[in-house]
Amino acid sequence: MPKLGEYIFQVLHQYGVQHAFGIPGDYVLSLFDVLTESEIQPIVMTHEPSVGFAADVYARIRGLGVAVVTYGVGGLNMINPIAGAYAEKSPVVVLSGSPGVGERQKRDLLHHKVKTFDSQRRIYEEVTLYAVTLDDPFTAAREIHKAIDYALKFKRPVYLEIPRDRVYAEIEPISIQPQPIKQTDPETLDEAIAETIAMVNQAKSPVILAGVELHRFNLQEQLLILAEKLGCPVVTTVLGKSVFPEAHPQYLGIYNGVSSSHLVQSLVEESDCLLMLGTFLTDINLGLFTAHLDVANAISVNSEIITIKHHEYHHILFEDFIQSLCHREDLPHSQQTLVKEIRDRVFPTTEKISMGGLIYELNQFIDENTVFLADPGDCLFAADDIWMQEGTSFFCPAYYASMGFAIPGAIGAYFADPFRRPIALVGDGSFQMTGMELLTAKHLGINPIVIVTNNASFATLRAMGHQEAKYVNIPTLDYAKLAELMGGNGFAIETRSQFRTALHQAKKRDNFSILDVRLSPEDISPGLQKLCNVFAKTLKG
Repeated sequence: MPKLGEYIFQVLHQYGVQHAFGIPGDYVLSLFDVLTESEIQPIVMTHEPSVGFAADVYARIRGLGVAVVTYGVGGLNMINPIAGAYAEKSPVVVLSGSPGVGERQKRDLLHHKVKTFDSQRRIYEEVTLYAVTLDDPFTAAREIHKAIDYALKFKRPVYLEIPRDRVYAEIEPISIQPQPIKQTDPETLDEAIAETIAMVNQAKSPVILAGVELHRFNLQEQLLILAEKLGCPVVTTVLGKSVFPEAHPQYLGIYNGVSSSHLVQSLVEESDCLLMLGTFLTDINLGLFTAHLDVANAISVNSEIITIKHHEYHHILFEDFIQSLCHREDLPHSQQTLVKEIRDRVFPTTEKISMGGLIYELNQFIDENTVFLADPGDCLFAADDIWMQEGTSFFCPAYYASMGFAIPGAIGAYFADPFRRPIALVGDGSFQMTGMELLTAKHLGINPIVIVTNNASFATLRAMGHQEAKYVNIPTLDYAKLAELMGGNGFAIETRSQFRTALHQAKKRDNFSILDVRLSPEDISPGLQKLCNVFAKTLKG
């Protein structure tokens, strides 16, 4: 019979997991030994938050990610990125070692314990879909399959805690056929599709607003089929950016309330049939709720519920609705004339580097072999004007919005898709949280390009009307020199030509590169400029 630890990694490998991110500790050493002997490669990071971010991005690209940490100081240190994975529907399997069942019975005050031995598991219940301690060899296999099944079906993280004296316990493998947790009722689906077709047929200006769930449920191809059949404009949310190929003639940009371009905002808000597919209606996705969307003209389809005008449809799987709709032969083809707006918001006016110039040069540099990751803050709002050349190539925490995401995320992205070069756009505040993870990149021989907007401040907070507040200022650092100290390539950037040259030089390097872009704290992206007044009004109530 298989051992518990072996069985976990066998099952995960069967589901396509080839890498697991983690940090060893005494309560998880035995599990790490088993991991090392498995077909899954362990990727050891420097800090547990980075483990969580890397596993999250890996899951977003590959469909399932794994994080392996020790008890207490490790598991609790990783709560934040796993909370983000839950909020943004990323299926990460958290494996945590813990004190053995036997030693729990003999000793009460074991190191890393907080309140009770179950405290960590109960905390994870709040940020995962399913959390369980595998302390019973007779039920362990069933719990393993149940947890992974939940992660895959609902695209949420799950938590498995393994007491260290159970890692080598023999368990009874099971041939499990997971019971459907949610099923599509055919009659309800037919009714919802019929109402959708009728609404689209009557529309004069249909628009697709595509969201991140189309990526999570691997429905990008179906989205493309549907869009081309309809022939209508396609826009995305910032969280769903690149779920639709941005070089496609029907793609017009990001809808983000008042932060959108004028063309995109008017198309979406004046549409008489807005198909919101897999969209999170969050404050950031809607430009701090500056969006004006008429429910009477909307079809909202996501994994939680389907709403057509004021009618709600339950008992329909998201993927079944999309599959059924995109294969309908009676979809009308829109006669709208699609004209892409000139990207003049980021046209550079000076040789001195600026956020607008940075975005402009990135748009000339990014190709189909790029994976782009953005941290929250102005780097995220800059994404409104960054155009990707390949589908599913942009990643950011645009709902949970945790700083520190992009650099460890770039490591996760590399192992999930080694054929595309990761580029991370981060603020200096974000870099100071997880930038040391580039030591891991150096150690593993991978070569992300990290662009740091170096303005010695939390620029987004300054833009909210807090320019005089001392707490928005942060320590300054020469990131170009730091890159060299860490064994990478550093470039100090003050002009557009220096930035352009550095990008092309970094592309040729086999090691990581930091492009230290020195900006004024007042220099912000066009997207954030449009939101400044809204931010200030929101904070004042």
